[in-house]
Order: sequence, then C-alpha cells, then structure tokens
Amino acid sequence: MAKVTITKTLVEKNSQLAELLAERNIEVGSKIEQSDLDELYKVLETTELIELTQEHFDAQPGLADKGFEVGQVIRVKKKAEVQDLDASKEGESSQNLDEDLDKITKSYKVISRFRDKELNSIIYEVNDLVPIYFEESRIASLLERKLISEA
Repeated sequence: MAKVTITKTLVEKNSQLAELLAERNIEVGSKIEQSDLDELYKVLETTELIELTQEHFDAQPGLADKGFEVGQVIRVKKKAEVQDLDASKEGESSQNLDEDLDKITKSYKVISRFRDKELNSIIYEVNDLVPIYFEESRIASLLERKLISEA
C-alpha cells in the first residue's frame, strides 16, 4: 500500500482532521499508509467532538466521578439520525447524547504495552488511557488479551 505524507496544507484545510491527528499523536510530516488515512477520515465521519456542559453533568451526575469535567471536549459516536442539542430547549429529550455519554463513561487504561492495530505508528504505553473512539468490540478484544483494564 502507498505511504502518504501528512502535509501542513492537508491539516490547515481540515481542522477536524488536525484535531484527530493530534489525538493520535501524528505530526505534520509523518508518513502513514493510505489505508490509515482512510481510516482517519472514517473516524471523522462516524464521530463528533462535543464539549461537556453543566447540563450533561446535571443529566448524568456520575460523569464527574468518572473523571470528566465541564468544558472537556470528548469524541462520541454520531447517531444515524443526528439530534440537535438545542432540541432539549424545546422540551424534547437529548437522549441520543445521553446514550453516547453512557457508552463512553467507562474509561480504560493500558496495563501492557501494545501497538495500535489500525495505525502502526502509535504505541500505547502502560498507564495511557485508551482513546474513547475505540469501538466496543476492540475494547473487548483488548480486555480479553489483558492489554487494558477498566480505569
């Protein structure tokens, strides 16, 4: 497969990609496989960043106990039908967001060093937190192989 270089122009044209690259410790000038870049774009299509507000903590008081803070920006999976956050102002429930937060409230830490299966340039060290964008099946596999544990 062909290697591609992460250029400054690419990052400047797509701020969301820049944020995702920073999350994964991939720097401008790095060379990655085209398939890895395609995977990054897939992550961007299926997830979104949200900033946690006091309303999220009011709706789910356990968030603070799990290490989340007001103002923290987190990545959550998009729903097939995206619901506006403003819908709750009209008396509708923001249940989709709550469900996403429920899914990510569990945090995991690395207990044995391992390499990312999708981006080989990333190595997770002991005590690193597992990225929140990892799918449930991937987390289950890492737990089963005793590479991570619940934080």
